[in-house]
Amino acid sequence: MVTRVIVAIAVLVWAVNVNALTVSTTIQRQKEFGMAGIDALMNLVQAVKEAVGAGTDSPQQEIIDLLKDKGYSDKAIAGILGNIELETGGTFDYQQKEKGKGEGYGLFQFDPGGMLPYYNKYLEESGMSDSAVSQIDFMDKVAKGEITYFDGEREAPILGGGNVNKLQESFKKDNVAEIAKDFNSIFEKGKMETEYGKRDELAEKNYSLYF
Repeated sequence: MVTRVIVAIAVLVWAVNVNALTVSTTIQRQKEFGMAGIDALMNLVQAVKEAVGAGTDSPQQEIIDLLKDKGYSDKAIAGILGNIELETGGTFDYQQKEKGKGEGYGLFQFDPGGMLPYYNKYLEESGMSDSAVSQIDFMDKVAKGEITYFDGEREAPILGGGNVNKLQESFKKDNVAEIAKDFNSIFEKGKMETEYGKRDELAEKNYSLYF
């Protein structure tokens, strides 16, 4: 009998302590609800982004950060991202090889009959290794007319001087879809639409997702 009473008292004390702790925790949560609610929301947003490959450690985010460091606007970045997504089939992998019989390579699918020889020469002269960093840097230099070839008389931008000016003006536009189209017509020179999607629509999707 005595043993049962002692056990009952112990259980009662435990229950009281648990209830006190619960009340204390609830009050503390109520006090911290403002910041806790914001933190929870941010964690949820981050989880959603990671689920679609858009987390802070994603290749997409690395590309965004690289372009931001070079002064590109959010809309210009989204226009470029739309092209990269289509070119890589959504992998955003700087080592992505063209599917099928093509020989395209990387974020922009450089090909042997186009920019790939210039990219390889750039790597050799700069001492850089192939990476997302070097491919974005090369693209930036091409877009600014800093990668050239000898046209028989002088060194000229591989895009053509007029195209360099057009592309730089396009990057200032307020329309993400137009930037994506211009980037393709001047830099990529590929199809606007494949079985994967459309460059302009992908650009708009990336803008809504990242900015």
